[in-house]
Amino acid sequence: MSTDPRPLPATYAAIVFKGPDLDPQLISAILDTEPTLSYRRGEDHVVAGKPLQRQFGIWIYSTKNRVQSTSLKQHLAALERIIIGEISPWPERALGKVQDLMKEPGMEFRVDVFWYGAADAKLPEISRSFRYVVSAAGGTIETDFHRDDEATEAA
Repeated sequence: MSTDPRPLPATYAAIVFKGPDLDPQLISAILDTEPTLSYRRGEDHVVAGKPLQRQFGIWIYSTKNRVQSTSLKQHLAALERIIIGEISPWPERALGKVQDLMKEPGMEFRVDVFWYGAADAKLPEISRSFRYVVSAAGGTIETDFHRDDEATEAA
């Protein structure tokens, strides 16, 4: 049994773009959404007190603390609306622009999906339509699904 006080299931998902020449403002304009985290290659940051420069650009939009639901389906629906451009005044253009963006060398697009449920909970499923949208946009889906009992078995 977990000592983690969070309610189960714990759920969120994130759109992640990464690339050597990624321009976070361009991604925000294409998806008509502001990121949770973004930076450009070459920006300064500090790791263990040592100044370094970012080696790539990144743009991340997470549903964590934005979608108030434990339903993975609702988190993925929120991301799907962003990817296909439903929230944009020009929805037919968003997906095409993401597809064009993915033709750039070194550009990566993925959706990270996290779910942590009770010991007896059924693992969630990712719909075929969501998989199709991500694939059509040139991306992949990475999942991290765990049940409460799995944490105690590993201990």
